[in-house]
Amino acid sequence: MVESTALLVQRRKYKEPDLLDEFAALATTADYEIIGRFDIVSAPSSKFGIRSGKAEEIKTWIEVNKPDFVLFSPTLKSSQIFRLMELWETEVRDRSQVILEIFDKHAHTQQAKLQIEQARLKYELPFERHQIRMRLAKEHSGDRPVAEQVGAGEDLLNMKIKEQRRKIHAITQKLEKISASQALKKKKRTKEGFIEIALAGYTNAGKSTLHHALTDSGVEIADKLFTTLATKAAELDLPGRQIVLSDSVGFISNLPKTLLQAFNTTLMEVSEADVIILVVDASDSIEEMDRKTDTCLDTFNEIGANGIPIITALNKIDLVEDDIVQERKEHLTEISAEVVPISAQAHTNIDGLIDALERILPQLILYSITLPYGDDGMSILSRLHKDAILESETYNEYNIVVTARLNYEIFQALKRELNPESIIKISPE
Repeated sequence: MVESTALLVQRRKYKEPDLLDEFAALATTADYEIIGRFDIVSAPSSKFGIRSGKAEEIKTWIEVNKPDFVLFSPTLKSSQIFRLMELWETEVRDRSQVILEIFDKHAHTQQAKLQIEQARLKYELPFERHQIRMRLAKEHSGDRPVAEQVGAGEDLLNMKIKEQRRKIHAITQKLEKISASQALKKKKRTKEGFIEIALAGYTNAGKSTLHHALTDSGVEIADKLFTTLATKAAELDLPGRQIVLSDSVGFISNLPKTLLQAFNTTLMEVSEADVIILVVDASDSIEEMDRKTDTCLDTFNEIGANGIPIITALNKIDLVEDDIVQERKEHLTEISAEVVPISAQAHTNIDGLIDALERILPQLILYSITLPYGDDGMSILSRLHKDAILESETYNEYNIVVTARLNYEIFQALKRELNPESIIKISPE
């Protein structure tokens, strides 16, 4: 596959962070070959998004180097994109379009594909409107158009816009059905006593690698942005507990609202979790780490995930010195109950992260359970070995006495099978 060449243009205000490297990573993930960069520090301009003098300077660069595309960050208005394309005589795509391209390449499930298509149609709606109006204006640039011509053009515009909206509505209905199905599955898991833990974090922080390390799942792992779009869930094996660990789309700063809205069904796993594991890249600078964690916390606020206990997994500690790890750990203590330094790639201190989870989850209750000899008693004992934490097991002349820590679901199941006198609560500790 031959990569398209691209010039990157970033416009940022004074004191705004330089995100050109992140934009380059987005462009690379979208399979562009970057052949040039412009970092423009100035206030935005209404005509081009950048000042006319800088637009002319870039035009000269384009005439010499002939990139296939110009990729612009942050987003542009549809009118600005068309003015720049006319001036530069090259196709211009803004940051939102690049993100949509990446999402489109990585969408494998029906849900993800529908979400991408919905976001793309919503994003392209104003572009479609502007393009048709520009075309009509050019067609009638000679003699003043008569009323019939203007009316026909407006009819064409309205038909196109209605068709776009019809498609968006149809996709929304399909996504609502998927969302309802997911809600039913979650309700069933909750009824069965499952605890929901969600991995969240900035894109490329290592969530999928950690998901694999914790569950041995087959999630896609790559050193690129947005390798995970659809939620991937797998059981996390913790003694005495039933846990589902979900890995969802990574967050990114200034994500267009159309994209955030499109991924509400995916992000539901985060907003309805019992615990969030926030994965943070330890190899980032303090400033970059703050920017990314602020983006994650803002996204939590957007999706209604406030008040959920957070454990921070300070990932990629194998890439930095111990004193830097300690500095990052101390810096992150303000945003979560516990900060656990790990390397998901090297499986370093994964046990420490699991211990932190055990501390934050509701405590299992200790019971004394009396089981009869025979097939029924041995069957229950076998299940307890699998689903509970056994602390003692005593065989006497008439029965088996077990002390075990149980979750609520296992306790309810035993109540249905044994006499109430056979199950005695010892302590919640």
